Amino acid sequence: MSELLPGGGLHDVYRIGDTVHRPANWWTPRVHALLRYLTEQDFPASPAVHGFDDEGREVLTYLPGTVGHPPLAETLRGDDTLIALARLLREFHDRTLGFVDRYPTGWQYPAMEPVEVICHGDFAPYNCVFDGPRPVGMIDFDTARPAPRWWDLGYLVYCLVPLAPADDGGFGSPPEQLRRLRLFFETYGPVSATTPPLLEQVLARLENMVLLVHHHPEFVKQRAERHDEAYLRHMRYLHQHAALWQRLRIPIE
Repeated sequence: MSELLPGGGLHDVYRIGDTVHRPANWWTPRVHALLRYLTEQDFPASPAVHGFDDEGREVLTYLPGTVGHPPLAETLRGDDTLIALARLLREFHDRTLGFVDRYPTGWQYPAMEPVEVICHGDFAPYNCVFDGPRPVGMIDFDTARPAPRWWDLGYLVYCLVPLAPADDGGFGSPPEQLRRLRLFFETYGPVSATTPPLLEQVLARLENMVLLVHHHPEFVKQRAERHDEAYLRHMRYLHQHAALWQRLRIPIE
């Protein structure tokens, strides 16, 4: 029996038994190579690959739990979830170190310099599966590519802290958001000295999201719902509190 799963941002995703069936694309072989490598590495949070169905859709293991769709549920707003996601992202990045040089091309988006790890590319609560407040799975690796760690870090803290006004998708005062930022980066651990400051990381990600909303052919729903306007408002919020974010000292290797 086929069940349409809620929350699919770009495509309809179906659960059939213990598997998920998703549309495949030209970059899917790269994603499958990554997922198979993670399975070989006994990384517990990624789905296993089961090939393709008769309709040409990719077939992956269904990861049971609750997906963290926005707005963040109260159960996902605590420090325990923030710490656990920082640790999960660190483990994922570190597990890809032995894989990162295997496929420099063939991903949906080109590799980003300086290449450090494989980035998920869209790592946020809405692409994680939770058991209560604890993340137990990662989903939707379509935007994965070789890249610097900050490409994932900047977007996750934007979504998770989150770096937005309390009346526009955020929660907590700016000083509280700075506290959560410090806790996140202290938990994730040291990064390369080439990592840009927090403000540059997040603004780069939001600028990229605005471009995707404007130009990506599959972002029809996002254009209709004017997601770009929300990103632009949040960019103004980040600039408004720039002096506060500059107090953050990201641990360097």
